[in-house]
Amino acid sequence: MPTTFAYRGIDQAGKPVHGDIIADDVHGATALLKTRAIFPMAVSPIETRQAEAPAGGSLLGSLVGRGMAGDLAVLTRQLANLVAGGVPLMAAFAALTGHTENPRLRAVLQRMQEEVRTGHALWEALASAPEVFPPLYINMVKAGEASGQLSSVLNWLADYQEQEQTRRMQIRGALAYPTLLVGAGTLAIMLLVTFVVPKFAAMFDEFGQALPLPTVILLGLSHFLQHWGWAVLLGGVLAACGIWRYARTPGGRVRVDRWRLRLPLFGKLTLKAAMSRFARTTATLMQGGVPLLDALAVVRDVLDNEVLAQATDRAREGMREGERFAERLQQTGVFPPLLTHMIGIGEETGDLRSMLLTVAATYDVEVDASLKSLVSLLEPLIIITVGGVMGGIMLSMLLPIFQIDLLGK
Repeated sequence: MPTTFAYRGIDQAGKPVHGDIIADDVHGATALLKTRAIFPMAVSPIETRQAEAPAGGSLLGSLVGRGMAGDLAVLTRQLANLVAGGVPLMAAFAALTGHTENPRLRAVLQRMQEEVRTGHALWEALASAPEVFPPLYINMVKAGEASGQLSSVLNWLADYQEQEQTRRMQIRGALAYPTLLVGAGTLAIMLLVTFVVPKFAAMFDEFGQALPLPTVILLGLSHFLQHWGWAVLLGGVLAACGIWRYARTPGGRVRVDRWRLRLPLFGKLTLKAAMSRFARTTATLMQGGVPLLDALAVVRDVLDNEVLAQATDRAREGMREGERFAERLQQTGVFPPLLTHMIGIGEETGDLRSMLLTVAATYDVEVDASLKSLVSLLEPLIIITVGGVMGGIMLSMLLPIFQIDLLGK
């Protein structure tokens, strides 16, 4: 049935246009707009336009409350679509700048537009904003421009960023509930010990008899937190700040990251997620035409672990001396056998990029399974622990009452 669609797009002159169009579905509306020399950037049924406007009524949508990684993924996809549609870079930047609602990103796009206007290559314009565009992004675009495959490279880069964004959201979503349980349980215990237990203390004083040891310990803890709770909180904040500052030093970063890899339960998950990023990023760079040695120099910065980054540097130096990629990775003693074995097969068959993508997909599946197992283990463990602590507190408060009943009998 024909439906009225609202659209936003740009015309042949690169000017933003918008309006309504009648078609059977979104694909029909898109095709009809292209016959009118309009490149569509957003097409939606008109009855849902008002509901969708706050969340995505522009090219980049509302960027409030989202991380820059998500913003960059959306920007890359839109830029890839514009370039693939034959829109000149100046017109593409004009469209992107005119529609974004993020002041920081708008200023960056305006600066980049000026860079391109003065004759700089796109990768050079990107390099002028390193706070937004990481080395991976810049190197991919540079290789795409050099090979004449900018549209394809931008699409590969958009796919990569969307996959990474999905992975980050998946990990955060999986750990959100256990984190909420820990926070709520800790708050409940603190309130119980700080405000409820003292009310029982006054009643226990009227008993005029010795209290059970668990009750004495609980009352002592409650008294301590009432008077020195601020010191405990301040000490925790100072300790966290000290660890954070230590982790920013070269030696501290290595030690903290090595400890992260050795953590029970979380260590293997961290390693698998890093190996997925390592394989997918290397494959993406190679697909964009970046040489392997240059790709490894970029990959080290996306691993988010200095131990793995330094191992990547050692592997890269060994490859400069003529060693094979897989052998050098294996010699570092950090990379898992699955990765090194698959890379070795890829080198022998001459299809290293496909093997890297296979490894990334394999580790994605393992990360999914590990996350599910971890969450299924953490949730009951947290509930049992918090319930046990609260049950112990309640029992400690009731023991004196039971003791009086026994003595009365």
